[in-house]
Amino acid sequence: MFNSGDVFVSLVVGLALPLAILDGLRAFVGSRMPVQHDGFQIETRLSPWLLAVVAGPGLLVEKLIEGWKEQSLSAGDLSAGAFIAVGWATIYGYVVLRGVQFVLPA
Repeated sequence: MFNSGDVFVSLVVGLALPLAILDGLRAFVGSRMPVQHDGFQIETRLSPWLLAVVAGPGLLVEKLIEGWKEQSLSAGDLSAGAFIAVGWATIYGYVVLRGVQFVLPA
């Protein structure tokens, strides 16, 4: 059964793991991190897609914080983005925890 403790642990794992992955990648590849320069466009390189799948919630949280500091996002955009980030991180954490549980059965 999925209780409130599981939701909290999934949220923590879903936020901490992608942010740790991002920091590790930045330390490892430095300025060669994939960046989208010209606004919305269809990305044809594999590395940005892979980065979005592996560290998506962390990227979203960083962009929300950046938009909040620059005051480029409205209050509605910030609240919607925060809601999406929390939901995405919780699902991400749940999938990671269930994957670990599958690989390392108790």
